[in-house]
Amino acid sequence: MIFTRAGFKALKFAYLVLFAGLAVGAFIVVGSYLYWQTEKKNDQQSQRALQDLRGRLNTAIRDREDLRGSEDTYKSLTARGMFLHEERFDLIEALAALKYRHQLAALTYEVAPQRPLRLASGAAYTGVNLFASRVKLKIRALHDADLVAFLDEFPRLQRGFFPLDRCAIKRNVLPPVVTPAPTTPSEEEVIPASAPVMATRPTGGNLTVAALEAECSLDWITLQRKGGDVGAPTASGLPPNARPL
Repeated sequence: MIFTRAGFKALKFAYLVLFAGLAVGAFIVVGSYLYWQTEKKNDQQSQRALQDLRGRLNTAIRDREDLRGSEDTYKSLTARGMFLHEERFDLIEALAALKYRHQLAALTYEVAPQRPLRLASGAAYTGVNLFASRVKLKIRALHDADLVAFLDEFPRLQRGFFPLDRCAIKRNVLPPVVTPAPTTPSEEEVIPASAPVMATRPTGGNLTVAALEAECSLDWITLQRKGGDVGAPTASGLPPNARPL
């Protein structure tokens, strides 16, 4: 094929249409690519925004569950008497009732002055102060089941938290001793702690042998709200208007 000037002039319009079509095609390709990149970027931003919203929603759900858990914990602590003042006479009456209920041969107790409680982990709570009083119990029981039942029920008293630290139990092989007959809690008396005594007084008894003896130590833990009327212990470690045990 031979191209001549006359032939080129004749195809001039066709060449212009061809170049125009190529230019339009290139523009469409470039425009489509740029549009795709823009949509891809917008989609990534939308995904990040969606993930952020989901994270906030999950955080709100966890916070709600934590609040519900905290509310349940607070109600549980309140039901256990953790926020009550340390009423020692109530504790004496409770010990007397437990002794009578479980038919213990003897029950001796000592309660040390109340003190601020420092956790071994060093953790501190912003809303409450922790206090504890050291309690020592000496128990004599005629039957294994009586001692086990007492040790199971005592920590569940609704007057605070009573975690047992130590409890040494031994079987008694001593000669017969006088064991008081069971008395009702109304017959109990409060005796000074300077000479720890049995929680009940004998009103009659018989010769028997206490099968088990136990010496237990624990902390009587209570909580007091910061900034509230906490009834701080006196120098002797007892609340105002209270007598030594």
